[in-house]
Order: sequence, then C-alpha cells, then structure tokens
Amino acid sequence: MWKPDSEKVKSFFTLDRTIYIVLFFLSLVGIGISDFSAKDGLWYWLAMVPIFGGVSIYNEWHQARQTGDKTKNIVVRQLMHWLALALAVYLVYILQSTGRMNMENAGLVVLLALALTTFLAGVHFNWRFAIFGLVLGATAAAAAVVEQFFWIMFLLALIAGVIVIFYTKKA
Repeated sequence: MWKPDSEKVKSFFTLDRTIYIVLFFLSLVGIGISDFSAKDGLWYWLAMVPIFGGVSIYNEWHQARQTGDKTKNIVVRQLMHWLALALAVYLVYILQSTGRMNMENAGLVVLLALALTTFLAGVHFNWRFAIFGLVLGATAAAAAVVEQFFWIMFLLALIAGVIVIFYTKKA
C-alpha cells in the first residue's frame, strides 16, 4: 500500500500554508451557506472579513516588527482595507434582500469581492495574499460554472484533506 513520506507531508503543511488552506475551505463553506440562507450567509461572510483581515494584519504587523517599520500606519491601512470589504458584503446582502439579486448569486459576488480584496492585500501588503486572491477568484468562477457539482467537489476535497491529516498524525 502506498504511504506518503511523512516528512514531506509535514514540510508541506507549514503554519502559513495550513492557514491558507483553512481560509480556502472556509470560503467554500460560505458559498454553500449563502446558497441555503441569505441571513446566515450574511453573518457568515461578515464573520469571515475579520478572519481574513486578522491574518493579513498579523502577517504585515509581524513583518513590520522584523524590519523596524512603524506598525501603527500598517494596521490603520489594513483596517481600512478590510472594513471596505465588510461594507461591500453588507451592500451585496442589501441587494439580495431587496430582490435585485438571488441568494446563490449573492454568495458568489461576496466570494468575488473577497477574492479581489485578498488579491489587493497581496499587492499592497503580502504577496502570498495576491496568489490566494487569484485562487479564490478562480474558485468563484469555477463555482459559477459548475455550481451543481460544488458539493461533490467540496466533499472530495474534504476527504483528501482528512486523509492527509490522518497520515500526518499517524506517521
């Protein structure tokens, strides 16, 4: 039976990569929640903004402390950046609640706004967020095209993640 090299698996799942993988799965969950409940989707996405923003702010703050930059200016810029996303999420759900957009589309638009905000955080703050923003944007596009297969893809990705974690813990 094939057994992955546990050192290679452990070296792949560094803290940074694990955080980005968790953020990616949380984004997929948000699409599903938005498909079923506009109210729950709104609160879920509004909860995701500080999570994404917190990771970005922490990364930038940590890097600024290492280089000796002023952290106050960085934190203020980051807060403004992520608060703009929170406002955009709220506005999308106003459109949805007034009947101008359905629940499924609201979730995809919010994911697209999250992808753009994350990409711009990468452009202005930490390059890893730019790559992650591109992945989220591609996910939004793929979900729009193959939405009927979303839960199958999500389940397969979840199973793959559990298998990798199982082999990492076992080794």
